[in-house]
Amino acid sequence: MKSLKNLFAFLIPLIAMLLTFSIYLLIGNIVDNYKKKISNDYSIVIITNTPLIKENIDKLAGIQVSKIETLKKDKIIKEIKSDLSKKSIELLRRKLPYFYQIYLEVFPTTSELKEIKSTLLQNKNIRKVEIFYKNHNQVYLLLVLLNTISFILFFIITIFAIIIIAKQIKLWFHEHHTRISILRLHGASVLYSSSSVLKYAIFSAFLACIIVGSILFYVSNNLGMLFPIELHDIVNIEIDLKLEIMKIILLSFGISIFTIIGVLFKYKINND
Repeated sequence: MKSLKNLFAFLIPLIAMLLTFSIYLLIGNIVDNYKKKISNDYSIVIITNTPLIKENIDKLAGIQVSKIETLKKDKIIKEIKSDLSKKSIELLRRKLPYFYQIYLEVFPTTSELKEIKSTLLQNKNIRKVEIFYKNHNQVYLLLVLLNTISFILFFIITIFAIIIIAKQIKLWFHEHHTRISILRLHGASVLYSSSSVLKYAIFSAFLACIIVGSILFYVSNNLGMLFPIELHDIVNIEIDLKLEIMKIILLSFGISIFTIIGVLFKYKINND
């Protein structure tokens, strides 16, 4: 019964930490996929007096320009030519300015868009810049906010998990102080003397990985339970299960080993 209690003392904080880490990874994955999607769909439209030298624009607000496409005048005229005479169409073709669409590698923030517009308008050849961003920007900022909140939650729970695990190890040292002292008098190291609590910590880390990994596996195959169908239409929700489980394993064992080494090192200093 006491063994089970000791196991749960390590297991519960680890599971809580790994679950919040999984949520953070999942939301981060959604944000990254959405950024890729809207960066492919989103473009900045500029109107120039003369043809644009595309090679002169490779970066805007520190963001790499993916491509610059020319909007053909004939395509624009085609939309309105039914109401115009041939002479008017010919005149329009000569007087119509040049239209371009600029695509960026990643979706810019509101402040970056303002900087981009200001930079482009410094070019005297550019008459107007349209940065249609409101609809995409609102959804993107909401996802970024959720990602930030999930990271803060993960960070706080990780701190608490480390504190709880450390206290549990210290409590074990306190309960077995006499036995450890006898072992150390016979030449045993601190690491050997605390082998039983180390087994609890390592086994708990392994068990936490299995539990959270199983939950993540189930979620990855039943995404419709967590996310509405409408969200799937906006962004591709995909989970790289092998990579995410590997991150969970590294975090679980990393935190456990880091905490154990820290407590053992402090114990050795205080008792040598």
